[in-house]
Amino acid sequence: MQIKGIKRGKIIELLEEIGIPDDTEILIEVREVSPMSDEQRWEKMKAFLESDRPNRKELVKVLNEIDRENHSSEVE
Repeated sequence: MQIKGIKRGKIIELLEEIGIPDDTEILIEVREVSPMSDEQRWEKMKAFLESDRPNRKELVKVLNEIDRENHSSEVE
């Protein structure tokens, strides 16, 4: 299983539900993900707008990611 999360201190917040009960010990592999450039976001948005409706869930994820990045940079 592969899932994205955001590290805050010693806590990693998962970006979606994984169906594992709380307090379950898990093993994770950590890889840093480089943020998308504005151009990459624009291309992803353009592709979304040109696609059928089922792909629109991806827009919600991208917009949430942008919102989190914007709010995290305000704190710094």
